[in-house]
Amino acid sequence: MQYPIVEAPNEGRRDMRRLRIAVLAAAIIAGLFIGPGFHPAWAEPLTSIRKTFYAVDGMTATQIRQALDRNSPVRQNGKTFDAYTRWNVEWQFYWNSGGDGSCRITTVATTVGIHFTLPRLQANENRPPNLERRWSKYISALVTHEEAHADFGIDAAREVEQRLSQMDGRPSCRQLESDANALAREIIARYLRMEDRYDAETDHGAREGARFP
Repeated sequence: MQYPIVEAPNEGRRDMRRLRIAVLAAAIIAGLFIGPGFHPAWAEPLTSIRKTFYAVDGMTATQIRQALDRNSPVRQNGKTFDAYTRWNVEWQFYWNSGGDGSCRITTVATTVGIHFTLPRLQANENRPPNLERRWSKYISALVTHEEAHADFGIDAAREVEQRLSQMDGRPSCRQLESDANALAREIIARYLRMEDRYDAETDHGAREGARFP
């Protein structure tokens, strides 16, 4: 059974002009009957990363700032942002059904899809070296901040695997399925709140240097 995608509210990042949309992809559940003695197991989440770049250019900091605002494809509520990080978690588990109708999870697996959208400054040998250095410092801080957001998704998937694998059995498979999905969604919702606190503490990355100019 496949459950519908649930999207978290979009959040604009005013100070660093970025947007993070965390998409929670709900579980794909499968029942598999396995003989007694099979113990729950989990592994590291399978992670896929995709990067999309948009071009910016300029010979001054002001021109580059204008190019960021003009060329960025990341727009939300009438605002333009420099970068975009989206992560989604999918979880799948299998269960063992006992003779009395009870169920217990035997295997759990998660996948994490991460998509970064980032600016890329076009090469120009006539650009002042100090401006190049300024950009390098900024883009390094921006990428670091975005990767930290992606890490929340990876950590969420890791905890989903572990916590679901450690669940006690339930009187019925239907109850097991419901409780496991509820737990997974609760875990991911907590990581979304942790992301919000991270942005508040870093001023959306500005305190880490993710601000240009």
